Amino acid sequence: MRLTDALAARQGEAAPTYLGLRFDARGDALPDPGSTIVAHVREPAANAALATVRATMEAAGLARFWAWLPPSSFHMTMFDMVLHGRRGAAWPRHLPQDLPGREADAAVVEAVRGFALDTDPVFRMTPRSLTLSPSGMGVTLTGETPAEDARLRALRDRLAAATGLAERPGHADYRFHITLAYLIDWPAPEDAREADAMLSEAESALLAALPTLRLGPPEVCLFDDMTEFRPLFTLS
Repeated sequence: MRLTDALAARQGEAAPTYLGLRFDARGDALPDPGSTIVAHVREPAANAALATVRATMEAAGLARFWAWLPPSSFHMTMFDMVLHGRRGAAWPRHLPQDLPGREADAAVVEAVRGFALDTDPVFRMTPRSLTLSPSGMGVTLTGETPAEDARLRALRDRLAAATGLAERPGHADYRFHITLAYLIDWPAPEDAREADAMLSEAESALLAALPTLRLGPPEVCLFDDMTEFRPLFTLS
């Protein structure tokens, strides 16, 4: 989605998706705690390539429309577990809906403690595009090969079964990605057109600099907001 398309669809009606939920209008992180399984981007060259997107937008004076995540937080989510504010069908089916969030975290973390990975802990991913949405900006990833993509999705299926989340909506068609920033303000149409042009350049440079990405092993993490994901242990 281009920003100009998003503006046309919005028609002045809605704020960016996570404004007031994950970030405020100044770009400061808001509490949104939970637990997850991720693979942090550890390779310095990969982190540097991802960080150039922000640098490109800052150089053009257009970075202010997003709250940018610190490079230390860059990761691909392998499997979401619990988000305290997201219950209903997104909640582990064996846990009470009113269970305090950190107790739910403890339950799902314990469910994957000692989980046998039974596969190579490193996954080879291919960046496909720099993707924009009303929520923010990220890099869409797929497995380097169809077999690699299937291997990661098979792991997700096993983790879903272990945590009581196999029936969560969206599980089967989850899109792998690395979030770079959250949208906190809609740009004016002229700024949106300029941002689209700069992001197209940034995408071309990113995909050329980062044709493949090795991620893993999976890290079981807790988080308080979107700026830091604290590893408890790795799956191996």
